[in-house]
Amino acid sequence: MSMGLVESVRPGLLQWLETVRNKEHGWGRWRYHAKTFQPWSLKASGMAIGMLSNFDALGSISKQQREEAIEYLLSCQDPRDGWFKDPLETEEYYTGHHTWPQVWGQRHASAVEALTILGGQPRYPLPTAQFADLSQVDGGQWTLEQLDWRNPWMRGEDWARAIRAFLRSKPADEQHDRHPALAAVFEALERGILDPATGLPSRRMPEFDADTAIAGLFKVMMAYVATGRPVPHATKAIDFILAHQKPTGEFTTRRNMCLNWDPMWVLWNLDKQLQAGHRHADILAAGRSLAAALMAHYRKPDGAFAMHREDCLTTHHSIRLCDQPHPIGDMLGTMMCLHCLSYVDAWTGAAGKALKTPA
Repeated sequence: MSMGLVESVRPGLLQWLETVRNKEHGWGRWRYHAKTFQPWSLKASGMAIGMLSNFDALGSISKQQREEAIEYLLSCQDPRDGWFKDPLETEEYYTGHHTWPQVWGQRHASAVEALTILGGQPRYPLPTAQFADLSQVDGGQWTLEQLDWRNPWMRGEDWARAIRAFLRSKPADEQHDRHPALAAVFEALERGILDPATGLPSRRMPEFDADTAIAGLFKVMMAYVATGRPVPHATKAIDFILAHQKPTGEFTTRRNMCLNWDPMWVLWNLDKQLQAGHRHADILAAGRSLAAALMAHYRKPDGAFAMHREDCLTTHHSIRLCDQPHPIGDMLGTMMCLHCLSYVDAWTGAAGKALKTPA
């Protein structure tokens, strides 16, 4: 088997991870990039641990280092509600675009995943509901009447996190879409939000924006993948996304890795769902074209990848990270680029499987 794209960038990324690891405290704390205000970040630390796990690089850390990382993660759990929150993300850095529960939702998922990778357990019970308690509300009404689907990228994340939180509260044999509490949730989305012509959750967008609609499909599909439910109109979605790709290889003109990774993740999962039965060769060609763009333009001399093509991330999920962009790699851009490269590796046989999707 020839060396894959991910394996080719692995040495440089492992070196870069060390440059953004905080060395003044116990092992397990990372920054988004070298220019951040905060000396470390819960989200960036969770992504770094996930990346090291994907690289099979955690076997080299000592027992003490593992315990230090676990203790750091546990120190971020709020004993009042069980959420993992970053104590360094305060009002001083908050831009207000997302609500605090939306900010915490991302940090919480990343921390729980990292804790699981390291073999730790939460100190306090985890919350059993996010954004809605689906065991108590009418799921169809909540989906169609209480969520504002004008921006499916934002609302799709809330919708999917509510479903995934509900699933985590159930035993393994109940973690599927046939659970009675979930039937109305999925039915409502498929009836009132998904557009059968494109497969995108765009029926309530006042002005259609393809980037946002595709990102919305990425968000809602997280719940479909978690429950094993087939995504409706899969061939239509594949056709739309392939037609949306630009001559540059990117799926967007906005120089934003979210808008490249989201469609690639959708193509990866829909291709699996259809068992490579719909335009697989075109999907592979699209992946190769994007991978070439990422290696040529998003990869930086420091060995990492930048979120915004030329420059690093300055704000993530409404938390300011630095005042101005810099031509360096960052944790989020790197994670997203790596996953895109891993899909191409898996499709071409350069690797057995793609990297595990982060929480």
